[in-house]
This record gives sequence, structure tokens and C-alpha cells, in this order.
Amino acid sequence: MPEPVVYEESDTKVLPYIGMTQREFIGVLITGLAVGVAVFALYALLNKFVFGAVLCRPQSTGDCTQAPNYAMIVAMIIGTIGGVANLARMRVYRPLLVGIATAVALFGIHTVLSGAAWYWALIGFAVLFTLAYVAFTWVARLRNFILALVVTVVVVVLARWILVA
Repeated sequence: MPEPVVYEESDTKVLPYIGMTQREFIGVLITGLAVGVAVFALYALLNKFVFGAVLCRPQSTGDCTQAPNYAMIVAMIIGTIGGVANLARMRVYRPLLVGIATAVALFGIHTVLSGAAWYWALIGFAVLFTLAYVAFTWVARLRNFILALVVTVVVVVLARWILVA
């Protein structure tokens, strides 16, 4: 007859978050920067050559003022897919949460930066996306998913509030 297994209590503490190596941190920085630059480039190109050309012609029944919004929607979706794929390739914890939170928090940034010269807008996109990716990656590392989701929603709401104000 086999002997019963006795489990002993362990003195090891489980941290409330998943650790991040320096390599992962640098990878998240580079991914955020790349996604910001890509979203800006896609937004500018789509606004000028696709949606602006289609909606702003004289025989169009579309509203020309909506062309930047449509361009931003498509650019943000493509950028988010690329960012999430790269974060998943780097094995960053909960990449989809990071990508969706960044997209929701920064949607509409084109209206804030529309009055700036293109190079300042490019820098603004790059910096804001980098900061958002880093912030949401840290929040997503909380072990408790519900807590990570609640904190993410709070940070997204604060970011949207600051963006609109």
C-alpha cells in the first residue's frame, strides 16, 4: 500500500504581478514606438489618398469631414493587430489586453494633434503610443485578471478624459 503524500507549507511568496525582464521592457518600448509611427503613417496616407479622395470629391454623397475619422479607425485597427502580434511574438503577458486598451485610450488622438506640423504630430503619436504600451503592459502583469481588467478600464477612462479635456 502506497504511503500518503504529505504537503508542507512553503516559505516562498508569490508576487501579485508577473515580472518583466529588461529585454521585454525594451521590446515593449520599441513596439509602442513602431506602432505609433505606423499608425501615424497609415492615418496620413489613408486620409489623403483613400478616404479624403473618395469622400471629398464634388460628386461624392459622403461627408468630407468624416474622412479623418475613417482613416484613423482603419489605421488604429491595423496598428493594433501588428502591435498585438509583435507582443505575442515576444511572449509579453496578455498582449491583447495591452493592444485593445491602447487603441481605446488613444483613439481620437488625431484630433488633438491635427493643428500641429506633421513632424510634431509624428513625435506625439510615437511618444503617446510608447507610453501607453509601457503603462498597459505593466498593468496587464497583475496576476489577478479581474483586477488587471478593472485597473486597465480605470486607466483607459482617465486617459480618454485627459484626451478630451
